[in-house]
Amino acid sequence: MNRSMGRAWTRRDALRASAIGGGALALGVTGFGAGFARHAWAQDNGQDFDRAACYQAGEGSQPIQFDAQDGPYAVALSNSYIGNVWRTQMINMANVFVTRPDIEPLITDWQVASSGEDVAAQIAQTENMITAGAQAIIINSISPTALTPVCQRAIDDGIPVVAFDAIVEAEGIVIVNEDQFEMGRLWAEFLIETAGESGKVLMIQGVQGTSVDTDRNEGGRSVFEQYPDIEIVEVLGQWDPGTAQTVTANALAAHNDFTGVWCQGGTDGAVRAFLEAGRDLVPFAGEAENGFRKQMLEFRDQGFQAISIGQSPALVAVSIRAALDLLSGIEVPSRISVPLPVVTSEDLEPGVNVFPDAPDNFFTDISIAECNVEFTYEEVAPE
Repeated sequence: MNRSMGRAWTRRDALRASAIGGGALALGVTGFGAGFARHAWAQDNGQDFDRAACYQAGEGSQPIQFDAQDGPYAVALSNSYIGNVWRTQMINMANVFVTRPDIEPLITDWQVASSGEDVAAQIAQTENMITAGAQAIIINSISPTALTPVCQRAIDDGIPVVAFDAIVEAEGIVIVNEDQFEMGRLWAEFLIETAGESGKVLMIQGVQGTSVDTDRNEGGRSVFEQYPDIEIVEVLGQWDPGTAQTVTANALAAHNDFTGVWCQGGTDGAVRAFLEAGRDLVPFAGEAENGFRKQMLEFRDQGFQAISIGQSPALVAVSIRAALDLLSGIEVPSRISVPLPVVTSEDLEPGVNVFPDAPDNFFTDISIAECNVEFTYEEVAPE
């Protein structure tokens, strides 16, 4: 379905005729004529961006297209959960990316806000962005359905909405993501291959209610349920190393026979719980935290078997690209599937996919080559 949006004068246009709301970061603009000329150049020639390579259509994808609007544009990022380093690193990456030479001329106003785990707060936050004049909204949602009405209203009013990481279900939305179900499935398959078809697996889940947590859990269970001799112990790690360490320590106090650990995030905390309890390291399947990969590297020669598959914070940069393309009238797939970065202990290369001198809580998958999204550690390093 090709969704084409008209630009009839609406209540939103009248509101936008006043000032853009507070909290916007104004980026360098030298007037409409120059800005729009730079926009056309950047869209066609900016850094050799290959849309065909980047915009890989996912299963069930349909083309999405809006009528072209005059640029430069007001773009907003509505984030929900902010309780772990992945989210703060993602926002840092977004703020860096909008200053890129091929992106900065396209954006006149850049707004970022985080609402936490309060559904009503993110709905209000997104509504405020629309009222303040956002021409496109990028969203990392606390709920796949609760934000549907406000996102649908935006889309129906000609405002492109791009969801990534934790998504929203709405007609005409563009979703940029790695395959969360597949990530959970690959983690589980690794544990079956390395730890065997029987035993007790600690399953450390993320933030309940988000699409990421749900899809990863379903992917893992789709494998484990095929093996009746696998017993699952479920705990909530909140994608946070400290929380994951605590719940793992509690689980170890109650069980002394885990054969594997499946962990959505905060994986290095779960490993520390094993070490502090004096337990032998069992096979681990987890996220792409630098601390976990440093542990994989440190204990590799001692036979530690582990796999690290990361949800890249750089997805936000692909989402920004997609939003700008939609604003300029370029057709974009409704489901953009970004390849999963899979790393085993044998694949580790210091300075490439593990950073020995960087903090443990740094997320290592900082670039997406297919989308010409490249960051250095120095650019996005935590302060």
